[in-house]
Amino acid sequence: MTFHKWLTANKHDLEGMTEQQAQRFCALLGRGHSVADLLAHYGEEFGHLPSERLRTLSRAYRAWQTWVRRRDKLQQARQQAGLPLLADRWVELTCSADQLDALVRTVRLCTEGDDVQCQQTVEAGLQLWRACVALARKEGSVRCRAKDLRHPDLARYDGHLNRSESLAKLAPHRWLALRRGEREGLLQLELELPQESFAQQLGLVSDGLTSCGVERSAASLLEELVLNDLRAWLLSMLDTEAEAKAVTAACESLAGLLRSPPLQARRVGSIFIGRPRSSVGMAIADREGDLIAGRAIKRDVNWIAKVVEFLDEHKVQHVTLPTSAAAAQELTDLDAELNKGGLHIQRVRTAALAEARLPLTEPPQRLGPAVASALVLARRALDPLLAWSDVDPVAIGVAEYQHDLNEERLRDALKETVEICRLERRRSRPAASGVRPGATGVRLNPLVQSVADLRPGMTVQGIVTNISHFGAFVNIGLAQEGLVHISELSDSFVSNPNEVVSIGQQVTANVLAAEPSRGRISLSMKRQGPSARRQGRPANKSGGGFSAQRPAPGTRAAALADLERLFKK
Repeated sequence: MTFHKWLTANKHDLEGMTEQQAQRFCALLGRGHSVADLLAHYGEEFGHLPSERLRTLSRAYRAWQTWVRRRDKLQQARQQAGLPLLADRWVELTCSADQLDALVRTVRLCTEGDDVQCQQTVEAGLQLWRACVALARKEGSVRCRAKDLRHPDLARYDGHLNRSESLAKLAPHRWLALRRGEREGLLQLELELPQESFAQQLGLVSDGLTSCGVERSAASLLEELVLNDLRAWLLSMLDTEAEAKAVTAACESLAGLLRSPPLQARRVGSIFIGRPRSSVGMAIADREGDLIAGRAIKRDVNWIAKVVEFLDEHKVQHVTLPTSAAAAQELTDLDAELNKGGLHIQRVRTAALAEARLPLTEPPQRLGPAVASALVLARRALDPLLAWSDVDPVAIGVAEYQHDLNEERLRDALKETVEICRLERRRSRPAASGVRPGATGVRLNPLVQSVADLRPGMTVQGIVTNISHFGAFVNIGLAQEGLVHISELSDSFVSNPNEVVSIGQQVTANVLAAEPSRGRISLSMKRQGPSARRQGRPANKSGGGFSAQRPAPGTRAAALADLERLFKK
């Protein structure tokens, strides 16, 4: 089956791609070309297709390859066993590896009968398999049990234990967590399948299955054709889909980071604060990211005054600081002092800092680690795409549950995202519609010096620093970041936070709750009219932003309870 025919069988959108183009697409990907290569060097053939459409087709190509490899392996095994090869007309009724295996099981029933009868049996067997897979995905559930109740790490999975979760509604990150717990030997997963629905489907195709004269009980047919293999294939499907969704979300987050508007400044000051008692790195960079001046100072009682003096000496108005630091309170103190001077402060992620600064510590520059780190932060603000492209994209940490994903597949997808963003710049394409200007070093909430200064209903300005399946983390000028839960990102329903916000985007939010003792800040980007706030919001008598009692599923209080568990991780 050709790639184009396989796409048609799987109901992919083929608008704008002819069969000849599909064959060309296969040939180029087979030679190791990426989607960015196709857009850059084969624009006449594929430039009319959006990059995301080509990436979808690229994923489909890999699935088609999996089907081809499985087909060839099964045919080879039958040949070695002296069995007749599977007829092409039967093979082309399948479009995935699991359906090929179902075909092999069904063909065993064709010991007697003519071609027409065998065809009926094959079609019935594949229909049964597809129907049972669909029913398992729609009506099935997974129950999680503890394998060792005394294990000290079991508490990490308290939110999953002794619960039956619908496979149709199970979020990818929860599935990845369950499978991790199973691999660690802490959890036991039990698939609960709709056996009665399976039996009904068997009854619908029983005439076709017995058309070759095979006399078998319904129970034995269902067991051989479906039940013996369904669990393993379901696990494989759920694993593949959860990883694919996680990788796609990571690519969207990385694209948002790379497309962040560059800081517009003639020169920028940058301060790096690392571990407690380590040197503070200071750097002044020009608009190209070249070092004008750099200095490292000890963190003595006057270190903040020395930082201010250094910045005043070079007459900078824009300063970059790390989004977080091990010395969190000292970072907060510095931020507050710089705000007093009216400086425009931009927070920058410190991920993959050791890799990024390494070339700066070697000849010819030979900068110290602290100054090199400060210069890296400045460059990331001045040109996010160029600066972040210099490091391993996996090390940036934009993927959730990254340790549960295949690292090489994640790296390949993220590298492709970098290449596409570079190509967009070369072609002077505008940034994605979801990215709005705002990363220009604005001053964030100068009157807010600590979490204790926040009050419910207060409006704050912030910059999105990270995106998760459950919402967005926002820097509001404090060492502690605020969290906008997915249910508070918009007045309309949001299924994917990346559709609403992007890393580096400036946003306006309202404070829902602030807990100074725990350093927790809950924000909302919804409209804050009195009626909007009152509707559906139960009173919280515990005094904090998180309900002490277990709320009903699906309510806003339940969402806040989820945040409580997330903060504990």
